[in-house]
Amino acid sequence: MNQYEYLKELRLYLSPLGRTEEDRVIEYYAELIGDKIESGIPENGVLSQLGTPRELADKILAETQEYGEEPKYIKEPEKLSVGRIVGFSILIPFVITALAILYSVAVSFVAASVGMQLGGVLTIIGSFIVMFTSIGAGICQLGVAIFVSALGLFAAYGSWKFILLCIKITQKIFKAYVRTYTKEA
Repeated sequence: MNQYEYLKELRLYLSPLGRTEEDRVIEYYAELIGDKIESGIPENGVLSQLGTPRELADKILAETQEYGEEPKYIKEPEKLSVGRIVGFSILIPFVITALAILYSVAVSFVAASVGMQLGGVLTIIGSFIVMFTSIGAGICQLGVAIFVSALGLFAAYGSWKFILLCIKITQKIFKAYVRTYTKEA
């Protein structure tokens, strides 16, 4: 079990604390584990020092709850408000449309760069044929073909960067959605 799995399981057992206190405890232990790993202690050694996630959760809950009260391990279902439901049904089509437009622009950039590179290569081949009839026209065509091919390479690089940007935007939107629609009401 790595530290992320450990903290995920610990979070499940800490559900009686409430979301804010749960987040604070998880943040504290994530930092504690990270500090100990940075100081040279192996990850599995740090986790074994803490005990199992359930043992640690029992200790934490015992410190925060009154004596005699048994900690609950079942997470209460989260409540959905009318605002969340309406917001979801209105916002999601707009988000999907915006992402579809974004990705269609990315695909068109890729198609344009491939077209420029292919056109440049074919024009280079054609310029050698033109050189047999007119050396000046063939050299001029060769220069334009090399320029178009180089422009296609720059467009391919730009397309790649734009696709990475699209992926980052999609990840941020998804994370914001998950944060918004999964937190407690």
